[in-house]
Parts: sequence; structure tokens; C-alpha cells
Amino acid sequence: MTANVAEEVAFLRGLSKPLRNDGYDEISKRVNEEIAKLGKGRTFADLAVIDKKLGLPRGTSFDAAGFADYFAFIEED
Repeated sequence: MTANVAEEVAFLRGLSKPLRNDGYDEISKRVNEEIAKLGKGRTFADLAVIDKKLGLPRGTSFDAAGFADYFAFIEED
């Protein structure tokens, strides 16, 4: 394999696969349960840990928790 192909294969193998084939509502429920367990000191970095723990693609927790919508609609001054 060439270096580029090997890099692409390594990237694809690194992608998370959902542990179950749940719908958006069920995934959001599980993500929000995990966020609630973190308490007040949670950070955005914790969302990556939740994605990994639940076997979700990177960024799923950010979206399911509503942060993606929030930041999409912030108006800049």
C-alpha cells in the first residue's frame, strides 16, 4: 500500500461505530444521562469521552446535547 492509502485505511479504522442502532431520541437520552452524571464542572472535552464511552461517532454528544444548535444560532455583534 502507498502511504496515502495506508493513512486513509488507518483513519477509517479509527472511526467509532455505534454500539447499538438507536434512533436520535434514544441516543440523545443516553448522552444527556451521561452529561447529568458529570455535574456542574463538565467541559466540552467531556463530550468526546461520552462519545467514546457510548461508541458514538465524534461530535454526536455535542449535537445531541443541543450545543450544535446553540452555537449555530448565536448572532455575532
